[in-house]
Amino acid sequence: MKLAASVTKSFKENIRDWKVLVMVLMFSPFFLLLMNLFYGGEATTYHLGVLNLDSGRASIELINSLETMKGQDNSRIFNLTDFSNQDQLKAKVKEKTIDIGIVIPEDYSDRLAIKAAKNNGNPALVDFYGSMGNMRYSVAAVLTADSVYKQGMDVAKIMLPASISETFVEKKQPLNEFEGYVPGLISLAVLMVLFTASASIVKENDNKTLIRLKLSRLGAFNFLAGICITQAIVAAGAIVLSYWTALGLGYRPAGGFGAILVVGIISSFAMVAISLVVASFLNTVFDVLTVGCFPFFILMFFSGSMFPLPKMNLFTIHGHSFGIIDILPLTHTANAFNDILNDGAGLNEVWFDFVMIAILTVIYFVIGLILYQRRKLSRA
Repeated sequence: MKLAASVTKSFKENIRDWKVLVMVLMFSPFFLLLMNLFYGGEATTYHLGVLNLDSGRASIELINSLETMKGQDNSRIFNLTDFSNQDQLKAKVKEKTIDIGIVIPEDYSDRLAIKAAKNNGNPALVDFYGSMGNMRYSVAAVLTADSVYKQGMDVAKIMLPASISETFVEKKQPLNEFEGYVPGLISLAVLMVLFTASASIVKENDNKTLIRLKLSRLGAFNFLAGICITQAIVAAGAIVLSYWTALGLGYRPAGGFGAILVVGIISSFAMVAISLVVASFLNTVFDVLTVGCFPFFILMFFSGSMFPLPKMNLFTIHGHSFGIIDILPLTHTANAFNDILNDGAGLNEVWFDFVMIAILTVIYFVIGLILYQRRKLSRA
């Protein structure tokens, strides 16, 4: 009965603060729309600038091979732009309008012809121009170099002494950069619960109602369980909105939605536990929206939700490496979402992340209860 009253109380408070609730529900769908605008649409295409100083046939064949190179969905990999001036080419590379610039020298065809005749001579040289600040350059450079080497080896009729076989472990390969961001962006829907959960806890201190809760003998269990159930409902709503937004933008997951929802709900409990730790140091709802942003950004940037981070392995558990960032529950949420959405994994295949989320939830709850008892309840 007390638990039901606690759930009703927490739910009504969240509805009353509808602006914060709307922010929590719409944060992840908004970023999905934004990232789709920047990186969505068609499959990833790299912008290649070409300055061809050669008038022979070999350079034309090289350009044609780059222009017709196809990706996994049979779409073109490169969008070529011709340049007549080397300074213009370098300027466009510098401002990242193009991902890579290549300059084919005037003796390119002649040098390949010498190699075709099995005569000695310097190899044909193609100059690459790129920016170290452009993350797309490295991929574009590898793909372009592959075409250059392939043409040279075909002309000289030589084969590499060793070859490689490439196999991707994911069942679903992202067609564009947006699809690669989807699992991390959906995990942000869970992260946003940090605000509503912290506000629900801090509000008791802010409104001077903490003493009333003590007198009502509600108990810490019923109080926190009420918040957990309410936030699980909010997290489920945010995940549903985010997931269907991604589907509406053309994303096609490899795994099922049920596993996403289960991991998301258990992760929302972890967010409540962290909120309890955070709320132990805050006094007002205003503090939640200002100082509370600090743990939010730590979780967002260091969990790998927005971009992958190096593992920095500390030890291994049952074949799973454990690094520093694994002490953040959202790291395992993002890992599980990625495995489910891109690899089609079920709950039995993400058991390690699932167990880690549960263990970390208990640990953060214990820390939060001790801190909240000492800093808030004992002083109420």
